[in-house]
Amino acid sequence: MYVHSLKRCSIVKRLNIGKYGLFALLIIVLAVCLRLLLAALGWPTTNSDEGTIGIMARHIAYNGEHPVVFYSRNYLGALEAYLGAAFFRLFGPSIFTLRLGIILLDALFFASMYLLTSLLYTKKLALFVLFLLGMGSSAMFLRELYATGGSTQTLLFGTLAFLLAAWLALTYRQNLPRGTRWLRFAGYAGWGLVVGLALWSDLVVLPVLLMASLLLLLFCWRDLRSPAPLCLFLGLVVGVFPLIVYNLQAVPGQDSLSMIIGLFRGGKSMNSAHALPQLIRGIEATLDMSLPTATGDPFCQVAAVDYASDASPHALQCIILHTGWSTGYIALWTLAVSLTIRTLWKLRAPMQAGSPELRQEIVLHFARLGLLAIAAVAVVGYAVSSGPQDAPHSHARYLLSLLIVTPALIWPVWSAAGKPLVKEVPERRLARSRAAVILNRGILLFIAMLFLVGTISIASDLSSSQEANQQQNELIAGLERVGATHIYSDFWTCNRIIFVSQEKIICGVTDRTL
Repeated sequence: MYVHSLKRCSIVKRLNIGKYGLFALLIIVLAVCLRLLLAALGWPTTNSDEGTIGIMARHIAYNGEHPVVFYSRNYLGALEAYLGAAFFRLFGPSIFTLRLGIILLDALFFASMYLLTSLLYTKKLALFVLFLLGMGSSAMFLRELYATGGSTQTLLFGTLAFLLAAWLALTYRQNLPRGTRWLRFAGYAGWGLVVGLALWSDLVVLPVLLMASLLLLLFCWRDLRSPAPLCLFLGLVVGVFPLIVYNLQAVPGQDSLSMIIGLFRGGKSMNSAHALPQLIRGIEATLDMSLPTATGDPFCQVAAVDYASDASPHALQCIILHTGWSTGYIALWTLAVSLTIRTLWKLRAPMQAGSPELRQEIVLHFARLGLLAIAAVAVVGYAVSSGPQDAPHSHARYLLSLLIVTPALIWPVWSAAGKPLVKEVPERRLARSRAAVILNRGILLFIAMLFLVGTISIASDLSSSQEANQQQNELIAGLERVGATHIYSDFWTCNRIIFVSQEKIICGVTDRTL
């Protein structure tokens, strides 16, 4: 036993995994196991968006098809379907095996968030952020379990894009050794690849890519005279190649850009979509429903079986709780932005010194400010779009990139909670400092408890999903028993029936006019 312990220690040392890395790995494993357990228990019940991905995965795995975009939703990539096809070949087609690819992307997202938070802040904060993201509300879990196209890729590729941009900005130097220069060129190629994959998967990631690009332009512009742009371009072309292929063949009006503009406008004219009353309603819906839903609010959660119908609670109590959550979120964001800008303002005078250490500190704070700017761009862009007008709960997925901003929001409270007390000060000042530390630690504990409560509350939603699954299976069995292999129904019934029945039942979608 002692020998085995020594072997494990030596492996850890060779891999350069410290205690924080081991704790991070443990949290990620637990978060993945929790998601595997929920998927195995049939939560959440599937819907036709997921059924569509499942059908695509079956056709890839067994029919030799190679779709590049989501069936009928040309603005979403098909990566989840290809991952599903791989797991289908290994374990057979089912809802559970389809979700294995999503859970794999979740695990990679958690690892990327740990690296990003460690790079821009501290490893201790990275562990706390991992805990928060590993937990969360049912709405967070839904987007991290449903194979509906785009959501998990937005989180993973958005995080990786900002991580690589921050690393390239922080490690920039003139006259670097040849090996380090080639490593940076590989970093540029990787950044281009990640950005390309992100653009193919879902354009909702644009606020993250915008800030990551600005970070590179601000601090790595001298690399324009090196092979870096070529490496970046080659990586970008490889990543976005499926999207290029699709748009070259798309009929007018069905290209990705037209689809995104149409979604933003909601099928209305520009003047109508931005009329003042609608704009106010959009802002209200964003604050009352979309922002809390996207960022882990555990109160008044919607059952998974009602998710597609956007059955958002409109009780006064729920509105007050959701608005309170949004107010707290905006307060944390404002505090973080003001502190970061103040720090950069203090650094403006010695900025001319040009020391590598000072440059790194400036880059670090600009990167933190860039993270916070992601939230502003995403929320403002969403609030003025058609997204919150008709389905503020389900459309909250367009704010999914806000989860990447989590460490930037928590940092002011975290740093204040860990601030060492200076005892060589007047007793009254020491008492105030001690009270501030206790208050901030209380806030962190309160935030952690809210995310934990959101996770625990999923247990109360299991039975409704399992009952819906049973009813669905009984319906399919009944249809097969009477030989009804071709039926008509609405969209939210058809594709899930087709996939769950392994395409033994074919369903045609009808509208209200039949």
